[in-house]
Amino acid sequence: MHALIHHLSHRFALDADRRQRLWALSGLHRRPDRLGVLLYRGLAVLAALLLGAGLIFWVAANWQDQTRTFKLHLLEAAVLVSSVAALAWPRGRTALLLLATLALGGLLAFVGQTYQTGADAWQLFATWAALALLWALAARRDAMWALWLLITGLGLALWSGDALLNPLQNLLIGRQARSLLTPLGWAAIFLFPLALPSLKLLPAGAASAPISWRLAALLALSAWCTYALFGLFLPDQAWQYFANLLLVLGAAALAWWLRPRDFVVLGLAVLALNVLVISGFARLMFEGLRGDGVGAVLLITLVAAGCVGASGTWLYRLQREEATA
Repeated sequence: MHALIHHLSHRFALDADRRQRLWALSGLHRRPDRLGVLLYRGLAVLAALLLGAGLIFWVAANWQDQTRTFKLHLLEAAVLVSSVAALAWPRGRTALLLLATLALGGLLAFVGQTYQTGADAWQLFATWAALALLWALAARRDAMWALWLLITGLGLALWSGDALLNPLQNLLIGRQARSLLTPLGWAAIFLFPLALPSLKLLPAGAASAPISWRLAALLALSAWCTYALFGLFLPDQAWQYFANLLLVLGAAALAWWLRPRDFVVLGLAVLALNVLVISGFARLMFEGLRGDGVGAVLLITLVAAGCVGASGTWLYRLQREEATA
């Protein structure tokens, strides 16, 4: 904005009074709206995340130096104190419930590792998400829903059996996924933040949950791309590629259709489409030109450059048109 004012002043040869008026119209001399509230909330959330992570790391680092009972009581006290404090201090409720959610995850992990319950890893995250849902409903804040979606997404990724966090193992062993329900589960995670305003699960006056939707889009699009690539290169699993490609295409169409557009989500969807289209073209090239690897690589490079260049130009033009409007 400073550069724009300087450019306009020289372009139109503005005198001192007009330059001063232009500066006043820019609003740069004014304090940003609700700066104090935003800084307060941001620092409170950051403090809660640091305290929760510090608690978990402290227990892990002093695993041999503290008794089992002390660590159990410490984690239980962290959950109890932060939950009670959230009831007594409404202004810090979101930050305190974030801290309680992180402490709850540490408590569940400690119980599972110490007493050997025999539960799978996804059951830990499912239990964590189910218990934390009560706090997310109580807080009704974008940050709490984002953390809850992250926990739920990790549980879904582990439950799916696709070894999403270890693709090499899945590729070598060729384990079959719960391939039909898993993409639909990610579709529910992708759409859930859009339903928060209509379900009245956000503060009054909030029309969207941008943090939750961007995180949900990142998780869902990453999962769909992973499943599609597994289906593309594993035998007799081509249908997974096309099914997940349709889901990514639907996500991109939805992000383009909604107003106002969230260009972060739209950009992630376009990036996912580029990955899948280029990967599918690469599979066709290596199957059709088995004797000419150099030619296949050259064609793939040209197609990749064309796809990325065209999508980037389209996004830039769309964002510029919307800003002008």
